[in-house]
This record gives sequence, C-alpha cells and structure tokens, in this order.
Amino acid sequence: MSNASTNELEDRFPWPDAVEVPEECEGWEEMYPRYFRFGESPERSELERDRFWFWDQKDSPTPLRPWDITLCVESIAMQLSQAQSRVFAVPPAMGIDLRIIAGYSYATPVPCTDPDLLEERESVFGERSEYIYNNFEALYEDEWLPAVKEIGQEIRDLEVPDRFPEYAPEEVVFESKGLHSETVDVQSNYNRLQELTLRGWQRHFEYLNLVYLAYLSFKRTCDELFPDISDNAIGEMVTGLETDLFLADTVLNDLAHQAVELGEEVPEILTSAADPDEKLDRLEETDAGREFLEAFEDAKDPWFHITVSRGYHSEEGSWLDTLEQPFEHLDKKVQALQENEEIRRDLDALQEDRQRVVDEYRGYLNEEERAQFDQAHQLVLDVYNYAEDHQFWIENWLHTIIFEKLDEFGELLVNHGLLETPRDITLFGRNEVPELLADLALVWSQGKGAHIPEYWAEEAEKRKRILDAAKEWSPPPALGEPPEEVTDPMVVMLWGITTETVQNWLGSTQEEDSNEIDGFASSSGTAEGKARVVKSGSELSEVKRDEILVSPLTNPDWTPVFSKVAGAVTDNGGATSHTAIVCREYGLPAVTGTGAATSNIQTGDRIRVDGNTGEVEILERAE
Repeated sequence: MSNASTNELEDRFPWPDAVEVPEECEGWEEMYPRYFRFGESPERSELERDRFWFWDQKDSPTPLRPWDITLCVESIAMQLSQAQSRVFAVPPAMGIDLRIIAGYSYATPVPCTDPDLLEERESVFGERSEYIYNNFEALYEDEWLPAVKEIGQEIRDLEVPDRFPEYAPEEVVFESKGLHSETVDVQSNYNRLQELTLRGWQRHFEYLNLVYLAYLSFKRTCDELFPDISDNAIGEMVTGLETDLFLADTVLNDLAHQAVELGEEVPEILTSAADPDEKLDRLEETDAGREFLEAFEDAKDPWFHITVSRGYHSEEGSWLDTLEQPFEHLDKKVQALQENEEIRRDLDALQEDRQRVVDEYRGYLNEEERAQFDQAHQLVLDVYNYAEDHQFWIENWLHTIIFEKLDEFGELLVNHGLLETPRDITLFGRNEVPELLADLALVWSQGKGAHIPEYWAEEAEKRKRILDAAKEWSPPPALGEPPEEVTDPMVVMLWGITTETVQNWLGSTQEEDSNEIDGFASSSGTAEGKARVVKSGSELSEVKRDEILVSPLTNPDWTPVFSKVAGAVTDNGGATSHTAIVCREYGLPAVTGTGAATSNIQTGDRIRVDGNTGEVEILERAE
C-alpha cells in the first residue's frame, strides 16, 4: 500500500464524500446499492464525516464485483452487526458500518457509548455467552456444521437448465400443466440461492464474535498477570490446533506421499510442465496413475473447495475451476519429498512447544492466579478452532458451491445470447440478476428468432473496464479524521490497525523508502532470505523454497505455500490474522500489519524478519 496519496495530509485523510476517483472509473456508483455509497444525503454525509473509516484490505484487497458485495459488504454489515448488537448484545459493540468506493470496501466500527445501554447489554451478553461457551463443542458438531453442510447441499440441488427448450414438452398440453413453468422455476431457484447465501452468512457470524472475545479475554488475563508479555507469546499458547482449514494442506501432503510411493511415473507427471488437463490424461494411462487419480478425486470434496482469492471474489474462482492450484502445490511437495525434505506439519512438536510456554508462564503465578489463567486458557483452546474452521466451511467450501451455481445461471444466459461468459453474471448485483432472468424469459417466450438484447453484454463489458481501471488505482488507506488513539480491540486484532499504523499511513513516522519497517510480532523466530512479493493467488507458483513471502495479506488457499517459505511479512492483519495463525502453526517467523511492506520491499531484496520484535530490515536491495 502506497503512502503517496496521503503524505501531503498532516492530520487527516480525505473526507469520505470528497475522494477523487480516476476518470476511467466513471459510472462505478451505478454498480452498487445506494445504501453502500457515501454522500447519499446531507444528513448521512455529516454522520460519515464524524467517523473514521479504513480501507478493509483484508476483505477487499481488489475491487469487488457487484454480486460479490452480497458475500462481503452486505453480509458483513448485516450479519456481523446483528450478531454483536441484536443476538449476543456484545456490550461495547453495535456492529460495523461499511461503504464502497469504486469496488473497494471501507469500514468503521459502531461503538455503544450509552452507560445505561451498556449495563443492560452486559446482563444479556453474560447469560447468552455463558451458554455458548459451556456447550460449544456440541453446538458446533451437532448443530452448526450440519446446518452449513445442509445449506451447501440445498444450493447444489437447485435445478438450472443449460437452455430452455425450443418448444414446451408435450406433457404441458397433454397433462394440463398450464404453460411451461421452467422460466418461472429458474427465477424462483435464483431467489432461493440468494436466500440460502444470506442464511449461510448468518451461520458465518453465529459464534465468531464469541470466539474472538474468548481470545481477547485470554489476552487481557495474560496482560494483567504478565505485564511484559508479548502478543506473540500469547499467540504461542494457542498453537498446535487441529483445524479443518489445515486439512486441505494435510490432504495434499498425503497425496504427495502416495504419488512418491507409487513409483516413478506419477511423480514424473506431477512435476512436469504439462497443464492440469494433460496431467489428468497421462495419469489415466497407467495403473499407478489411475490409483492416484482415485485418491485425487476423493479429495476434491470438500478439500479442494478453496477459493483462490479472499473468498469474496468470484472473478478468480476456486481450486476446482482449473485445478492449477492443487497441481502446482503437488508439484512443489513431490519435489520436496524427492529431496528428502519434510512437508508435514509436526503437530506433536507444536503442542509440546505450546505446553512449554504455558508451563513457563504458569510457573510465575500463585495458586489463585493459576486458576484464573487456566480458566481463560482452556476456554480459548476449546473454541479457537472455529476462528479458522468457519473460514473453510463458509468462505471457501460454501462460496465455491455458490459460485458454481451462479455459473449455471450464467451458462443459461450465455446459451441464449444475453452474456458472453458465465461468470459475467457476477458483474450484476444480486437484485439486478432477476431483471436479467426476466428479460431472458421474455425473449424465450417470443419464440424462435426473437430479438436478443445486447445491452446486458454491453453493460458487462463496461463494468469490466471500470473494475480493471479500479485495480490500477491506489485508494486512500483511510478516510476522515483519525482518532487520537485506536482502541477498538477487534480492529487491532483482526485488521492490525493501530495508532502507529494510522500515523504510518499519514506519512509521519515511516518513510516509504526506509530500509526498516515495523509491524506486529506475530510469530516468533528470525529469518533472512530473498523476498518474494505476492499480491494475488495467481502469483503463488513463483514462490521458491526458503524465500520470505511479502504480501498485502494471505488467504486460506495460500496455506500449502507455508511449508516451503522461510517467513512472512504482510501489510495488513494483526496477531490473530490468517498469516499469524498459520505461521505459528508452521513454526515460521512473521511480522504482520506493517502498513507498507509491499510498497517498500521488492522481489529479490534480501530481508531480515524478526518475529520476536516485529521488525523487518531490508539488508540488500535487488538490482
């Protein structure tokens, strides 16, 4: 993230309703609902100027397509706020407000400041959170996960034809079925897809706030009992977790081991320069290859339901779309095994290290303090898996199913000439797609030779051009007047935004060309090596063993690459971000929330990462 757009500002960022967007993005406002646009009324503009907004790079590092707003901005704004404000009544939090500028999402927390309301909410929260914490495992295994899987299966079962028939089938006439209902069924099934998507996101936030609050409670306990403890030491006490999110990498490791055990043919195919389709064809030719393919196919559901981007971006799809990502990971893992390198995460060692850190700190406490510590620690161990598991089941598995079903609706529109490609359907908002389907029904109803409107395809191309231009733009990292101090613990913990981060954005404490960069000490250890700057999942294939990954943030689909890098540095994210959690699980040093690492560091620079202090130093610039 570049500081150039804000260096000239001394004490604030641009006002929300005064951001200058590139001319090439003209018309972007028409793509998004008005309730997610700044400056829609004088009264709301005044409210928006009274708040501090930050670019949510964690969830919209690139512009969001209009339909993707359903999964990201709309669901986060409604479901997160509902969970905090209406369901669990988290005392100080009334949810989050979000807006869109040229496809980028900006967020601001909404605090509860009324003392009487705070007191009222504390009693509601105490009773409801205690029930969840006491019954968490049963609620997750018996209620939450089956409900999410049921939503996914119902979406899969929605019927969408490839195209409408030339003439209605004979039974419409001979069995008195009225008129052909397929056009109505398609519109009805699309409406059901919208509903199920929103219900899935209600499940996403069902327990998430309580999980993060359990971590915050443990952190507060540690800070009180050990005033000098680091965030990284606290994080080490919750490592060694067996989460579903890591199972995709575990399955790939198992496949790589099986490939090597099957002899020379399968590894030779997997490490060749052939594309995925060629590799599949070649594997079909031998007994060993077919045996490997059987295991490969079994692994696809659910473990290849991994979205290539953050999970909200339909444009990049999932592992299943091209199979490039799983084959790329298998290529590197098989090569590592052939060089006698270990690719599996040593879970026993991680758990032993965790217990060593826990025992060390418990040794400093008296009996009463140990009881306080143990209670907070056990609670976070009981529930913290969910922080990563929900990402797999909602943002990856369920989103992959949603995008696949949207492609079926898109294919129908393509086959009747209204769109150019199936995924173009996501260039329209969820409430615009019914108009597209209604127009299709009208065209079909008029019979063979009916005029096919061109304006949908033309509008899709126009929106692609706007979004492509937005990708080239560097939005301001924040909007409005920053607070004297960033105090919201969720903002610090999840987004890695601190008072120092905001000052860095304003250009007052960290020069863009500095060789020293500060961030969160998110995973202990130090590493030196060549940097590899990666800004999207499509660039992961360029990462070489023992390089240091530098990125705006990391996504769940990146997890397998952590078995070969030496460390990680990110612009965004705090001590509980995906990068921080995964690096601790793989024993890699990590510094997160630097604010500007990808601007200051170039691929090939030799850098030093200190996960104990949160410092990154550029030792030697690449030529």
